[in-house]
Amino acid sequence: MASIAGPQDGPVAVTGASGYIGSHVVKNLVEHGYTVHACLRDTSREDKTSCLKDIDAAGPGSVVLFAADLMQAVSGSYDDAFTGCSAVFHVAADIGTDTSYDSPTPESMYTSLLDMTGGVLESARKAGTVKRVVYTSSTAAVMGRRDEGVEPGAAYTEDDWAGGKFETLDERYTYTNRQGETVNAWSVQRSAYAKGKVDAEILGYEFGEKTGIDVVSICPCHVLGPLLGKPHNTVWQRRIGLFLSGKTDFEGNGHTWNIIDVRDIAECQRLAAESDVATNRSRYMMVATDESQEPSMRILLDTLAELYPDINVAGDYNPEPSDHRLVARCTKAIEELGLKTHSAIDTLKSTGDTLIELGCIEPAKK
Repeated sequence: MASIAGPQDGPVAVTGASGYIGSHVVKNLVEHGYTVHACLRDTSREDKTSCLKDIDAAGPGSVVLFAADLMQAVSGSYDDAFTGCSAVFHVAADIGTDTSYDSPTPESMYTSLLDMTGGVLESARKAGTVKRVVYTSSTAAVMGRRDEGVEPGAAYTEDDWAGGKFETLDERYTYTNRQGETVNAWSVQRSAYAKGKVDAEILGYEFGEKTGIDVVSICPCHVLGPLLGKPHNTVWQRRIGLFLSGKTDFEGNGHTWNIIDVRDIAECQRLAAESDVATNRSRYMMVATDESQEPSMRILLDTLAELYPDINVAGDYNPEPSDHRLVARCTKAIEELGLKTHSAIDTLKSTGDTLIELGCIEPAKK
């Protein structure tokens, strides 16, 4: 099918609308005049709905809340919310951090990713009006063991699939534990999550070929940027909060970052829905724009220390300098969709400022 032309095509739906990425997708769409069917499990929870109500009040578009449980997607929980919609932005996912549910086993995480995505797609089909589904995948579906002949440190692109060749699905998902033992994907959640995201993308593309409803994937890496509410203090934002609280949960030299602003992800999602260039099977990595967004742990902490000179960033944690970088760029989204991105400094500052303003953390003052 074609892209959506804009708000004149009718309402759009966002799953996971109360989440960190989802709420920014809703905000971006409303700012561009859309009526958004915001889907979340419990519309009675003020902590989950307050930011959505604020977005609705700010306009110029509007937000309509729909109770829809991702875990019941296969039972048609999104049917009502998708009625009359021109596009669906499927942002919701079970990544094992929602305390409302039991922590999933690797097997159940993988199965739920596929089942829930399939349920969302079926509800989109039943609506009869949906032209395009924009699916929030992950760079977990991109990065992993590389094909033979690829230089170490080479940049990842949208042509990469986690673990190597697209065709050798089951062989790709292995993991070497600290004892040097090679185990399959079902033994660790992170491998099952990657496998689930890859297979959910494939499921979506095949659905698009059968139904004519385009499925476009967005693959974010380390998502930072302003929080719209306290419940958004999770995953990578939480790590920045720990640093500004004088703490860390990293060991050794920690982690190599590849940062993308949550506002840029939201903008990319809308542009992907509206683009005549994007089609079924289009895939866009939401990753760094330049080297400044690919910092080592040492550089990241030094940058935070410059932005917050009165805070004892990360306490006694002192990782060594490193030249290693996780290289991936959002060039395709910039060139094909016209995406404009925020700087690393802007992203880090807005993350820290909102963590403090919302009372998510107690800064470690010097």
